Amino acid sequence: MAPSFFNSRNTGKIMANKRKKTYVDSHVQGRLIRRIMVHWCIFFFVTCGLFAIMNALGGDPGVSIWERLWGDTSTMVMAGLVILCLFPAFALDTVRFSNRFVGPISRLRSSLRELGETGTTEKIKFRGDDFWTEMADAFNQVIDQVESRSTTEAKDEQATSV
Repeated sequence: MAPSFFNSRNTGKIMANKRKKTYVDSHVQGRLIRRIMVHWCIFFFVTCGLFAIMNALGGDPGVSIWERLWGDTSTMVMAGLVILCLFPAFALDTVRFSNRFVGPISRLRSSLRELGETGTTEKIKFRGDDFWTEMADAFNQVIDQVESRSTTEAKDEQATSV
């Protein structure tokens, strides 16, 4: 069996293990990032609200609630800035991780499209750390069956034409 870095036709071409694109499917991955950003914002505002309520109720009774809340504003702004600075790193990590399931589906979709349009396509091979490698195996079995049937039909046509 050929090593995983060779393509399915064993022509000796080495498949790159590192993806060349950050976004494999910008529609899916963009929605994922937007959703995570909404969750981070909700988490931040709920945390700030709970922090403010706890400080307002448990703070110095000699200071009004509004003064305590105003005093906590600088802490919440600093926390917001820290979260804002960390978000790009988390977003990039999320996109890179999502490539492990978006990439295989994208390759499978393009191979299915090619199979539907031309009636043939090459076998696919996912990267070792990709999800759903069993789908590549199942797709490759279908390709084998399609090629086998095509060969059988071609032989039958030759036999009947002779």
